[in-house]
Amino acid sequence: MTQDQTWEDRYKSNTGTLPWDIGAPAPELVAALPVLDLPCKNVLEIGCGTGTNAIWLFQQNYKVIATEIAPTALDKARQKASEAKAAITFKLSDICEELPVEKKSMGFVFDRGVFHTIPADKRSVFVEQVAHCLMPGGYWLSLIGNADEVKAEGPIKLSAATIINHVEPFFELYKLERTTFTIPNTGMYLAWIGLFRLRSGG
Repeated sequence: MTQDQTWEDRYKSNTGTLPWDIGAPAPELVAALPVLDLPCKNVLEIGCGTGTNAIWLFQQNYKVIATEIAPTALDKARQKASEAKAAITFKLSDICEELPVEKKSMGFVFDRGVFHTIPADKRSVFVEQVAHCLMPGGYWLSLIGNADEVKAEGPIKLSAATIINHVEPFFELYKLERTTFTIPNTGMYLAWIGLFRLRSGG
C-alpha cells in the first residue's frame, strides 16, 4: 500500500475526530507568522488535511496554495473553504514526486506533522523540494514529533540530529524548540517546532 492510499483510507474510514486535525489553527503557526519578515505573501501548506490552517492563512491576507495526498481530505478542505468564502488553491499533490508550485515562488511553507511521516529515504527529497518552492529569504515552519519522548504511541518521532542533518544543506536553522502536539481526546506528545530560512543561493 502506498503512502497516499494509507492516508486516503484513514480519512475515508474515520468516524470521529482525526487525531492530527485539532479543529483550530496550529498555535505554532499563529505565533510564528506575524513576526517573520517574509519576502512575499505567497504561502504553501503541505498536507493541509481538512483545511483549517489554510483557511486561517487566507483570513490573514495571504495568497494560499494547499496540498494533500488524500482526495477525501482535499474534498473536505474545499467544502470548508467554500463555506468560509476563502479563495484557496487546493492541489492533490505529493511534494516528493512533483513540485506543487513554480520554483522560487513562495515566501513561506508550513507543514504540521508531515515531514516526520515521510519515509527516511525520501526525507532529503522532501527538504530539497521545499527549498525549491521558496524564494530567497523564505521560511519553512514544521511541527515534528520529538524522539526525546519514549512512547510507543503518538506521532512519528525524530531526533534533533536527524532533522538538522536533512535541513542544514538547504536551510539556516532559526529555531528548533521543544513543544507539544495536542491530540484531541488523546493528550499531549512531545514535539519540535522547526523554523528554517532558505540559505542564500538555495
